[in-house]
Amino acid sequence: MTIQVNAPFSVNDKLQALINDRVTKLATFYERITSADVFLKAEENRSNGAPQGSTVEIRLDVPGQLLHASASAESYEKALADAAEKMRRQLLKYKDQVTA
Repeated sequence: MTIQVNAPFSVNDKLQALINDRVTKLATFYERITSADVFLKAEENRSNGAPQGSTVEIRLDVPGQLLHASASAESYEKALADAAEKMRRQLLKYKDQVTA
């Protein structure tokens, strides 16, 4: 599985390692994932442009389907954990549909 991280800033090594770890663990729930795209976004307050939160979107390419999950939180680490959990649930549902 290839993991592509997209962000409008330079991703530090700690965050990169965390992303790789979380996304790689998703393969334990469905082993046929071909690629993963992770998008990191900084949400801004619309009225004054001040940073408001962090958004992480995960997009997984599995045979015949494109799965998508996103989450927002005060930090990228928390948002990544939430998005990974949402993706885990989607993968389990998808796996049940494919094997049924």
